[in-house]
Amino acid sequence: PSEDEGSRERSRDRRRRKHSRRDRDDSRDRERRRRRGRSRSRSRDRRRDRDRDRDRRRDRDRRDRSRDRDRDRRRRRDEDRDERRDDPEEETAEQREAREKKEKEDRERRARRMKKHWKWFKKTEEELSEKKKYKEHGDLEEKQKAASLTHQEIKPHSSSEMIEITLNDRLGKKVRVKCNQDDTVGDIKLLAAAQLGTKPEKIRIQKWYTIYKDHIRLGDYEIHDNMNLELYYN
Repeated sequence: PSEDEGSRERSRDRRRRKHSRRDRDDSRDRERRRRRGRSRSRSRDRRRDRDRDRDRRRDRDRRDRSRDRDRDRRRRRDEDRDERRDDPEEETAEQREAREKKEKEDRERRARRMKKHWKWFKKTEEELSEKKKYKEHGDLEEKQKAASLTHQEIKPHSSSEMIEITLNDRLGKKVRVKCNQDDTVGDIKLLAAAQLGTKPEKIRIQKWYTIYKDHIRLGDYEIHDNMNLELYYN
């Protein structure tokens, strides 16, 4: 009886171990099936995206191009290109000149239209050529006219002693001016403009953060001999 009971106990243990192993295998199989299903769902989404992109490309290639917004412009451009390619010898000098003139007018018209909406757009060809005539502080005629001024044209307001002041700009240029303390700042600007070849309105004189007024005398600002002032361009 003891042997039969022992054999039954061993058989129960074997069955218990077998069932426990089967449970572990079932749980692993369920996890494996879940992962496989998740990967299948991702591949299904990718396949759906590929099908959608393929349909879009097919519709784009098969669409009616005559319904495009710029179809007339593109057709005219293609026709002109084909005509020039087919008959390159038939364009005369007058036709070429007229075509270049029309293209220039179109460019200028587009530039004016764009400039109306965007201030920083490129200027027209006429404005650019006109801008080249001007130098840094005025055109050549204004510089020659300002350079022709002499110091004798500025009459001193009194017979006080002469002083010499130095005007320095940020570029390192030095301008030495001889004047009286009774002279105004405007007189100093006129003398400095004559040496620089520019207009007095285009420069300003200051010391540190104080901008000197044109109608104030130098003595009121306590400007003395051999004094350095700052010169800026407006």
